[in-house]
Amino acid sequence: MKNKSLQLYILLITFFHTYNALAQSKISFSESRKNKDYTTLIGSLDTLVREKMAEYNILGVSIALVDDQNVVWVKGFGYTDNTKTQQVNETTLFSTQSISKTYTATAFLMEAEKGKYNLDDVIIKHYPSFTVHSRYGDGEAKKITFRHLLSHRSGLCHETPIGNNYDTVHCTFEEHIKSVASSWLRFPVGKFYSYSNMGPDITAYILSKKAGISVEEYLKRNLLMPLGMTKSTYNQEEVYKSGNYAKGYFGNEEMEKTYIADPAAGGLYSNPTEMAKFLSFQFNNWKINNKVVISPKLLNQMYTVQFKLDGQVAGYGLGVRLKPYHGVTLVHHAGGGYGYRAEQAWIPEAKIGVIVLTNDGAGSTFTNEIYQKALLGMTKAKFGSLPVTNALAINKPVVHLSNTYLKRLAGTYKTNRNILEIVAVKNKLTAVSGTDTTFLIAHSNTDFSTDGGDKFIFSLPKRGMPLHFINVNQNNADFYIFNDSPNEKAGENKPSWNSLIGSYKGYNNRQEETIELFMKNGYLYCSDGGATKVTEYKPGIFFTTDGDLIIKRGDMLYFGNRAFTKQ
Repeated sequence: MKNKSLQLYILLITFFHTYNALAQSKISFSESRKNKDYTTLIGSLDTLVREKMAEYNILGVSIALVDDQNVVWVKGFGYTDNTKTQQVNETTLFSTQSISKTYTATAFLMEAEKGKYNLDDVIIKHYPSFTVHSRYGDGEAKKITFRHLLSHRSGLCHETPIGNNYDTVHCTFEEHIKSVASSWLRFPVGKFYSYSNMGPDITAYILSKKAGISVEEYLKRNLLMPLGMTKSTYNQEEVYKSGNYAKGYFGNEEMEKTYIADPAAGGLYSNPTEMAKFLSFQFNNWKINNKVVISPKLLNQMYTVQFKLDGQVAGYGLGVRLKPYHGVTLVHHAGGGYGYRAEQAWIPEAKIGVIVLTNDGAGSTFTNEIYQKALLGMTKAKFGSLPVTNALAINKPVVHLSNTYLKRLAGTYKTNRNILEIVAVKNKLTAVSGTDTTFLIAHSNTDFSTDGGDKFIFSLPKRGMPLHFINVNQNNADFYIFNDSPNEKAGENKPSWNSLIGSYKGYNNRQEETIELFMKNGYLYCSDGGATKVTEYKPGIFFTTDGDLIIKRGDMLYFGNRAFTKQ
């Protein structure tokens, strides 16, 4: 589930600023049109899906439009595999990948509603033997709560040492969870948003352990079955025996059947017909058999950006992403990996939602385009024309800073496999990614903004290099950790680092991936996401600027708990 290039990311940010930013005047969702009609929308979407499938070479697609308690359209397109002998229909099972996180968070909130757990319980209260290595003190792991786990604020790595997107060796869920003990925190607990598959899995492990059943059985018995999602499953053997499932592809390459070791984070197989029931459950005030299973108080937590910064309007809630949409909130989550791409999006105030599933792992552009067109069309059909929206202006005084000071902020900064360069020229600060340059407007020594409404908030000590900056935008509050500066002194250039230098090959979701370790200005660097500085914490234990662990054992390099072989 890899991040896109920063260049594409900036283009998307710009798009959402102009197209989908917070409205200055809200549309009324209190009363829908009496004569709402989705016929025209369905016809145009049917045509669009076929056209885009051909354009992006997507083999199979299934889609559903949900209006409150009604599925207004559900349809399959294309084929389950490249033999083109079986067509996708509305009950064909697809891997939903990270959309599973939304379902796991829901299962937890249902238990919290019963009083069995609290969001702010530290997890060692329910899992006393839990531990993870830390550079920030022996007691750091004891601070982690369920809120941290479900909002990606725990500081845990993206992957576990055993059972991850790079590790296709079969293991038990117990072995998968226990391996966290040999991992390391990337950041102090609560400090940065750091997407991690460990959070939902640890949460579900605790729930299932207390129930005395497997995690797959727990989620099926306590969430899927009560919602009537009888064909949906976390059991891959059930999927393969169903006779109606889509095989995963990257372009024309069929992905081998792959054991998914992290069911709560990415193991749900479902179809739009049944996922529509999950949306209708939410639109029905979270009732099952006329009984509220998640109270408005807890629901508000799920739909609230966690650890929100001043001025932040979008980010991650509990198992869902949140962003402004014409004065209300768009709730969504994507999933991608092992040859699949999926999107589930809805507007709680409007009680409308869209589900798009594909069996093409490179289909993110397709799913984004289809779900956005569908949701916009549904909103217009149900409520009428939308107000014109404009990017939020930053109404703060402008200050002028010396070039000498601005050069202190200059350098490269790293976040989630993306590097951004901050450049100081002629008393101006700019953010550079490839050929794209964005000018920053100074409001104080550390507070900057862009014409598009993004905020750049720097953390700079009185002496020395910057620590990081936060980019508060219309999608998230992204943390960029200071990486290096053109004015840095040369590093130690330890002879012992020479054994690390070289090329290493691994596999992510069955796709080959190569990283390089090399020397630059006396420092060790890694190529992952751009030239990223590597620091030796202890003999043989290294960390990248953005917190990924690096350990070398023989010809094997373990990078962020992922195995790579030296070439």
